Amino acid sequence: MIFFVWATFVALSNLPTRIEALQCLRCSDTFEPRLCNRIEACNKGEVCGVRLYRTDNGDTSFWTGCMSSLDCTKTVNRTVINSKRDGSSHIPGVVLCTECCVGDLCNSEGCGAVGYPTSRGPLCYDCRDIHAPHDCHKIAPCSSNEKCLVEERTVFGQRYFTSRCEHGQTCESLALYPSAFGRRRAVGDKCHQCCHGDLCNNNCNLGMAQHTNGVTASSTAQTVRSTTSAPVSSNVAFFAKTTLVSSSGRIIFNQTSVNIGGGYNAGSGLFTCPHAGIYMFAFGIDSHGYSVQTYLTRNGRAVGVAAITDPKMSSIDDSSTAFAVLRLNTNDEVVVQRDGSQDPNNGFFAGWQISPLDIDAVAFTVALNTSSYSSSQIPFNSVTYDNRGSYQSINHSFTALESGLYVIGLTGEQTRGQYGDLGIQINGNTGLNTFADSEGIHSDSSASLAVFNLNSGDNVRGAGSHFVGYRGTTTFSAYKVSNRSMPAFTALLSSDTSSTNIVFNDVIVNTHHDYDHLTGEFTCSVPGTYLFTWNAVTNGHSLRTRLVIQIKGGSHIDALDIVGEENKGDEYDSSTGVFIYSLNSGDTVRIVKITGTVEGGYSSFSGWMLF
Repeated sequence: MIFFVWATFVALSNLPTRIEALQCLRCSDTFEPRLCNRIEACNKGEVCGVRLYRTDNGDTSFWTGCMSSLDCTKTVNRTVINSKRDGSSHIPGVVLCTECCVGDLCNSEGCGAVGYPTSRGPLCYDCRDIHAPHDCHKIAPCSSNEKCLVEERTVFGQRYFTSRCEHGQTCESLALYPSAFGRRRAVGDKCHQCCHGDLCNNNCNLGMAQHTNGVTASSTAQTVRSTTSAPVSSNVAFFAKTTLVSSSGRIIFNQTSVNIGGGYNAGSGLFTCPHAGIYMFAFGIDSHGYSVQTYLTRNGRAVGVAAITDPKMSSIDDSSTAFAVLRLNTNDEVVVQRDGSQDPNNGFFAGWQISPLDIDAVAFTVALNTSSYSSSQIPFNSVTYDNRGSYQSINHSFTALESGLYVIGLTGEQTRGQYGDLGIQINGNTGLNTFADSEGIHSDSSASLAVFNLNSGDNVRGAGSHFVGYRGTTTFSAYKVSNRSMPAFTALLSSDTSSTNIVFNDVIVNTHHDYDHLTGEFTCSVPGTYLFTWNAVTNGHSLRTRLVIQIKGGSHIDALDIVGEENKGDEYDSSTGVFIYSLNSGDTVRIVKITGTVEGGYSSFSGWMLF
């Protein structure tokens, strides 16, 4: 395939910068939330909200905006809905429904109103002649053949920026033939660029990866026109564990075992994207006797996934794990942030590139943002990221468009005494199960991540009742592995075990037969960088499990411990670990039990080669 590549670099270092916050739709009186065309940045401790209310004259309307997360659990009858943050104007009315969510523009739906359609064009910033692109707070829905544009002009010696929708063919012509749109621009001159993706046109950094039809723009120091094949992106993967917490609440995982691509900084806890692309992240924390709340941010903005521990007693351990698929541009920054004053005891942070920026890559993360639901299927209704429109919000499921290996992650949180299975279902059958078990006022979370071999048309969904929305702890993620011939396996534990060596004996994927269901060991046959993940459930025990690597003819590596604890025989706790490491032929990997008993039917072990 032949690609045309045009790139330029524009220095705009004198433009002001800012730390991004959660972006929510902001309207006081709208017929449908998704018709709101203004947004606002939330303060710390706020989430996106939707309220359906009836005014004094009997009309019903919607309010959307940022609201305190504490208000999400309150039952409100008569209230006053402020139309301005300073309260200088208000609309009196009776609130009929309040719903909250975490994720940019997630309040486009709620209280019975449908959100943005799955198949649509991008949502773009839409402002004229403002002093900086990020000063724009109006948006517009573009058609499916349009991109987002940001451009600059100088009037009376002052720089002004305009953001809007632009036809895709115009964007392609702009990239290939810039001189057709006025004088040829030199390096460091005015900005005029298109991009693809919701709200992508809020800056003029041409290092930001852009999409046009058949055109890719990337950051270089000169203008280039080429007819050579597109370069293959460098591999990126990192893993770090143990935790320190900075004064700003950033969690610093300061022991790095893998840092391919050099994106992770163990001193600051910051992952800086070295190559634009689609990435998946996993992070986990544990605490002893107190609750800890953490969440993932991109460029300072919460992305809508969280890991929260909540031990029921001061003598109990608890752990929590979260996943997210994100589209990153070069130099985007991803960190795990603490919310509150309590610090985790330990934890891990991992990230890996799924693919370069590729419109054909199947990858998504969706979250549950509803107060309750009645079915046994989890109605994930807030899209964090969906590269190909793969997730079907109408039936809350994902259908494989082609056969291959797919990585699927599921997280869920129960609270207020609720408990139950959390299952990955394939064509209505449970492919992998774990368990969440809350007690009293305390919550409990569970997570599973595994690779599956799907056929074209296979339907996948998250199953479970009474799971909690709003907090970013109930999520569904998936992506297609680009090379289905990669070594990969998933195995389940069919019965309880207290043996030191845990043998996951029920194999459901084993592409190269590298996993031995009789010994529980994975033996590397193809050198490369691998990801391993396991989920261990206990019933009435203090459980600690560990991933162990034996280097052929060499050292023994205790890679990562995860913990879970319950002190009653009829109560369950779940713990999930993720580890990335580069292996050579003959190296082996297994899961061992340090203390406790592992519950069969709910525990699993999976791994696959990243590159």
